[in-house]
Amino acid sequence: MQALLEYRSAYVEPLLADKVLGACRHETLARLLPHLHFRAFAAGERLFSQGEAARQAYLIVEGCVELAYRHGGCLVVDDGLIGEEAGTSAPQCQASATALTAVKALAIPHAELRRLVGGNASLGAALQQLLLARLQGEQAQPLQQAPVAAASRDSWVQPIGWLCTLLLPILVLIESPHWGLQGDAPAFLAIFSATVCMWVFSLVDDYVPGLFALFAFLVLDLAPPAQILAGFASDGFFLAMSILGIGTLIVASGLSYRFQLWLLLRLPDRGIWREFGLFVTGCLLTPVVPSANGRCMLVAPLVGDMAELLHAPAGGKAATRMAASAFGGATLLSATFLTSKSVNFVIFGLLPSQAQFQFQWLNWALAGIVVAAALVAFQFAGMALWFRGAPPLRLPKGQVAAQLALLGPMRRREWASLWGILLFTLGVSTTSIHKIAPPWLALAILYVLLQFGLLRKSEFKEKIDWPFLMYLGGLVGISSGFVATGLDHWLAAQLSGLGQLMRTDLRLFVLLLFGVLFVIRLAVPISATIVIVATVLMPLAEIQGVNPWVTGMVVLLLGEMWFFPYQCSYYLQFRDAVGKEGLFDERRFLGFNAFMNIARLAAIYLSIPYWGMLGLL
Repeated sequence: MQALLEYRSAYVEPLLADKVLGACRHETLARLLPHLHFRAFAAGERLFSQGEAARQAYLIVEGCVELAYRHGGCLVVDDGLIGEEAGTSAPQCQASATALTAVKALAIPHAELRRLVGGNASLGAALQQLLLARLQGEQAQPLQQAPVAAASRDSWVQPIGWLCTLLLPILVLIESPHWGLQGDAPAFLAIFSATVCMWVFSLVDDYVPGLFALFAFLVLDLAPPAQILAGFASDGFFLAMSILGIGTLIVASGLSYRFQLWLLLRLPDRGIWREFGLFVTGCLLTPVVPSANGRCMLVAPLVGDMAELLHAPAGGKAATRMAASAFGGATLLSATFLTSKSVNFVIFGLLPSQAQFQFQWLNWALAGIVVAAALVAFQFAGMALWFRGAPPLRLPKGQVAAQLALLGPMRRREWASLWGILLFTLGVSTTSIHKIAPPWLALAILYVLLQFGLLRKSEFKEKIDWPFLMYLGGLVGISSGFVATGLDHWLAAQLSGLGQLMRTDLRLFVLLLFGVLFVIRLAVPISATIVIVATVLMPLAEIQGVNPWVTGMVVLLLGEMWFFPYQCSYYLQFRDAVGKEGLFDERRFLGFNAFMNIARLAAIYLSIPYWGMLGLL
C-alpha cells in the first residue's frame, strides 16, 4: 500500500495536476504511465539545448527551470510541461532548458507523447498554443475544454421519458386483456411501448432502442431468432449498405463536389434556380434508386458542398431551404414511381392479377401524375412562404469556373463513382430482363469498388453510417415481431370499420385514415405501417368495389408522413450526411415538413377527380 501511495504521489498526481496533460482522457494517461521515467537534475544542469532533436518532454515535479530562447527572451517555469516540441510537428527544441535549482521531473518520450496526442483531439492544439505562448514570453494557459453542447431537451423531459419507459410497459401488461390481445402479443406490445418512449423522448441514440427491442424479443422467445434478426439479412439492409458505400466514394473521390460546381456554373445565379437544381437531382434519382435512404445519401453531400461554396450561414434560412429542396427531391415522389421504394412492390403484389397487368411502371406513374404535380407545386410554394426573407447569396461565375478548372480532369476514383451510378441505374432499369434484384446489383458494384481498392478500407470502416444500418435492421426486426405475435391481425380488426366508408364517402375516409395513420406512425416505422394497413385495406377496397390501387396509393402517401426525427430513418441519415452539424435549422425544417404532410392530404383530394376521369373510382 505504501508503494502504491508513493507511486501515485510521484507519477499520477503530477500528471492530473498539470494544466495541459491533466485535461487528457484518463485511459490515455494510464497507457502513458509505464513509459514515464523519473529524472533528477542538479542546479545548473542542462535538461536540453536549443536546436537539438526534440526527443522527449519533461513534466516538472519540483524545482525551477529557465527556458532561454534565441531571440534573447527567458522564461522561468516552476511547474508544468517543458519541451512540448516533442508533441508537435517541430523537429527541434526551440529553447535551452537549465535547472535553476534542484529539479525533479518526469521524462515523457517523443513517441509516447505523440501517441497521447493521437488519443486526445484537443491536446495537439494545446501543445501548439503552449509553444507559441512561450515563444512570446508568456506562461502556459490551462487547456480549454470544448464547450459542452447544450442539452437538446429541457432537464425535466429526460426523467419523464425514463419514467414513461419504465411504467408504460407495466400499464400495457395490465390493460392488454381488455384489448383482446392474446399469446405473446401483450409482451411484445410492452417491449414495443418502452422502445417507442426511448425514441420519442430521445433518451439514447436512435439505433439503441431497436437493438434493445430485438434483445428483449430474443430473450423472451417471442419469435424465432431468424425472423427477429431478419433485418440484418434483408434485401433492404444490403441495399442500404451498398448505396452508402457507393455514396461514400462519390463524396470521398470529389465527384459530388465537381458535380456541384458544374451545376452552379450552368444554373442562373439565383437561389430558386439552385434549389431547383437540387430538387431535380433528387427527382431524377427517384425512379432508378429504389431506396429513399439511398437517394438521401446521394443528395445530402450536395447540400453541404453548395452551402460551403455560397458561404451560407449555418442554421440560416438559405441553408435550410437548400436542405429542404434536396430532401424533397429525393423523397417527395416516392409513391408516384413503382420502382422508387421496395414497399411499393408490396402494394403492387397486393393488387389483383388484372390490376397488376394494368398498373405497370408507366401506367402507375401516369395515374399518380396529378399527385406528383400537386406535391411539387406545394413544395415550391411552401418554400417561398416558409423561408421568405432569406438573404440572397451571390456567387461569381468566374470563381466557380476557376474552381472547376483547378480540379482538372476527372480522376480514377471519380470515374469509378460515376460508372458505379450509371451501372446501377442501368441495372435497375433492366431488371425485368436480367432478373437480378437491385440490392444484389448494388452489392456487386460495392464489391468491385472494394476489390480494386477504389473504396478504401478506412473509408468503408469510418464513413459508412453503421449505426444507421443497426437502426434499419432493428426496424425490420420489430416489423417481423408484429407479424409473429399476431398484432397485424389485431390491428386489421380495429381498422375494418373503414371499409364501408371507403365506398360511401372517399373524402371522409381519406381524412379519417390520415388521423389513424398519424397515431400509428407515432410508434410504427414507415414500411411496417404501410404494409400492415395496406394488407388490411386493399382487400376491403376490392370487396367494397373501390379500385385497390387508389387505396394503395393513399396508404403510400399518408404512411410516409412523419413529424419527429425518430419516425423517419432516411431523414436521420440525411441530417447526419449533409457534412456539417447544424448546417440547417432543424426546427424550421421540421415545421416545413409538417406543412408538406398536410400537402400530401391536399394532393390526394386534388387527384380524386382525376382518378374518377380515369375510371378508377
